[in-house]
Amino acid sequence: MGDEDREPVSLAEKLDRLFQERSRERGKSLSANDVATEINIRAGEQVISGNYIWQLRKGKRDNPTKRHIEALAEYFGVPAAHFHDQQDAGPGGASADRADQPPELLEAMQDAGVIAMAARFMDMSAESRTAVLEMIDRVRKLEGLPDVGSTAGNSGGGPTANPMGNTGETWRTAR
Repeated sequence: MGDEDREPVSLAEKLDRLFQERSRERGKSLSANDVATEINIRAGEQVISGNYIWQLRKGKRDNPTKRHIEALAEYFGVPAAHFHDQQDAGPGGASADRADQPPELLEAMQDAGVIAMAARFMDMSAESRTAVLEMIDRVRKLEGLPDVGSTAGNSGGGPTANPMGNTGETWRTAR
């Protein structure tokens, strides 16, 4: 299997693949400045520069903001989740550290609503994350759903464990 046949893994590879596909559709090469100009025009303000897009595409930068990811995703017509880290992905796209997770959880992690909630959750303080998880636990209890883990007893202010297997401390793309 050649490089063209394998799934892109890093943010740079994914972005480059999108540039190549869009260039083929247009019948001419697409530049980072073309993309930045279109994104900024649509937004009615400066959202991203061509130079920054070029750096992302070449792997010189690899941790764009949520706003940059959303703008690029909208431009290329893909979900923002397209840019999420898949570096350790195994068959079916499940990462090695998630392979032991229940299939329902892996499926939920692909859901746009769950991804949108996680994106909002990531910038919150540990105290706010704990409060949100406690609210979710209460709603689950009201709906008669089973307990998935306790948020109680996390008074140390540290990150709360969650069924996704992480703390929500950072949201990074692949390197």
